[in-house]
Amino acid sequence: MVSVVHGAVAYGVAVAVSYELTVQDIVVRGEGVVGPTCRAIVAKDLVAVCSFLTQPGPQNSDVTKADLVITTTMGNGGQKVTTLNDMTTRGFAYEFNRDAPPALYRQTFVHTGSMSVNGVGTADLTNVVIA
Repeated sequence: MVSVVHGAVAYGVAVAVSYELTVQDIVVRGEGVVGPTCRAIVAKDLVAVCSFLTQPGPQNSDVTKADLVITTTMGNGGQKVTTLNDMTTRGFAYEFNRDAPPALYRQTFVHTGSMSVNGVGTADLTNVVIA
């Protein structure tokens, strides 16, 4: 993990990041059939969580939307940049366990904006760009 940046805020010593794209379907069944005849997407949501160690601490909730840029180092030494567009902060946590230091901050983000396009660059979610 090289860095996690939301707009102009760089999170100090990022140690973990996760993001998940969820899809909600509406299922329509044809007359006399038990299986879905039609499955249509009615909603999508993208949520990300970043865990980090040092200040600056988490941002307040509902900070103006900005791109969340995640930079990691690949096994071959190159860098990979993943951008989650239009992410807004939605809360934070502070976690400390005396048996497993150090303490962690966690910042949660949600996508705010149009998701008319799937936004998934590859099937394994390694290059998500939502515009």
